[in-house]
Amino acid sequence: MIETTGVDLEPLPWFAADWQRLQRAVWADRLGHALLLTGPGGIGKRRFADLFGASLLCAHPDADGLPCGTCEECALLRAGNHPDLTRLVPDADSKSGEIKVDQVRDLCARQSMTSNRGRRTLFRIAPAEAMNAAAANSLLKTLEEPASATLLLLVSEAPGSLPPTIRSRCQPVTLAAPPAEIALSWLRAWLPSGAPAEQLLAVARGAPLRAIELAADGQLERRDRCLRELRQVGGGDADPIAIAETWQSEDADLLLVWLASWLSDCLRLLADPHATHLTNPDQRQPLVELSRRLRAEPGHRFLQQVLSARGEAGTSVNKQLLFEALLLRWAHLTRQPTARH
Repeated sequence: MIETTGVDLEPLPWFAADWQRLQRAVWADRLGHALLLTGPGGIGKRRFADLFGASLLCAHPDADGLPCGTCEECALLRAGNHPDLTRLVPDADSKSGEIKVDQVRDLCARQSMTSNRGRRTLFRIAPAEAMNAAAANSLLKTLEEPASATLLLLVSEAPGSLPPTIRSRCQPVTLAAPPAEIALSWLRAWLPSGAPAEQLLAVARGAPLRAIELAADGQLERRDRCLRELRQVGGGDADPIAIAETWQSEDADLLLVWLASWLSDCLRLLADPHATHLTNPDQRQPLVELSRRLRAEPGHRFLQQVLSARGEAGTSVNKQLLFEALLLRWAHLTRQPTARH
């Protein structure tokens, strides 16, 4: 589907050096016909791609190449309906989460046309790894014979999932998560007063935009509640079947990501109670307590079961039965009197 949300014309401070490198390529006329922007999730790769596209479409960019924000081109970009910027994303109603071949074929047909208003036509595909095999093959034909005034912006946090033939025909742009001090300074300006910026950034693994999402939809509180319920099941203080029923209201894939991360941290703490590298550093103490109920070998087997369950989460699997199986197994593992020995 085509994304129609407005383009955010405010730059993210941690991408300043990356921005300047791309602008120098523009000024030197060394910009290729396709860019592959990669990096971890939640750092603003799509926003960076859109801003760069806006800088090429803006009628009066400033000395740093940033869009002016006041011209007619910028007004259309802010409204999300500039005719020379097309942003392809997976169909929201698609269970597969794929970008399909018909979508890419339509995009490729458009790139052969002249731009509507300016010198370029821009196409952004995100996440690029969501293209299925047929879609990727269709895009490859365009990458091999691009139109001169077309720029393709592929955004990916898993570039290794893309065919090598796609990657080799794109100019790589690697974007990194910002240093903590820069991320925290930016976060505190955007979060509500009193929001735990450091905790949110830690849970988001250093990704500021992901931290904003966590604060906005109450994920932090729901994550804490689910861990508390997992501990209750492990301690015999809650019925696994009843907890499985409450977990049905959660996003199954997200909850399984949490569960896998808790188990991974427990296994790290089981091997070294003073382990410093944890996915959930803010939940260290409850995870230390949980690790004391586990043994390494069955704990690793259970982690594999959780990871396998993630593969089922996006299907029509019965979530109640899925969570029941996991929580019953968890109860069995953690209620053994010799768990720590």
